[in-house]
Amino acid sequence: MKAESYYRIDLPAVVGSSEKRLIKVTPSSSKRVREHVERFARYFLREMHYGGIQFEAAETPQSPGFVPYVAYLFAAQDRYIGAGCFRYRVDQNTDVPWLFDWLWLHPYLRRRGHLSHVWPQFEQEFGKFRLAQPVSLGMQAFLRKVGWTEPA
Repeated sequence: MKAESYYRIDLPAVVGSSEKRLIKVTPSSSKRVREHVERFARYFLREMHYGGIQFEAAETPQSPGFVPYVAYLFAAQDRYIGAGCFRYRVDQNTDVPWLFDWLWLHPYLRRRGHLSHVWPQFEQEFGKFRLAQPVSLGMQAFLRKVGWTEPA
């Protein structure tokens, strides 16, 4: 991969209504929408230098090792600006199976209320959930701001 394309961040155009700020993505969503989530998972990997890619558009319930997910695309105006993904991990010794696996927002659009705006929706939909480790310094600051604590 050439350096100029490695460092470029392309924000895809929003599919459908540009009024939605958060678009839910599941295995049954269109492949194109899932590919947008994968793009942001690749940006997450590039920035965090941690592990492997966290999301692949080709994942289906029939894929080996499939872990159920609910992903989200974040939108601002007419562009997707990031994505995040929750995974349902029943294989771990916990009463809290939902794991907020990863989140990536465009660096210029962080700390602008995009996550704060939808955080109550995440809490309502998933109840108690855990966070995948490690957690970035920016995410740690956000969690302190919203008063979030890891479930016991």
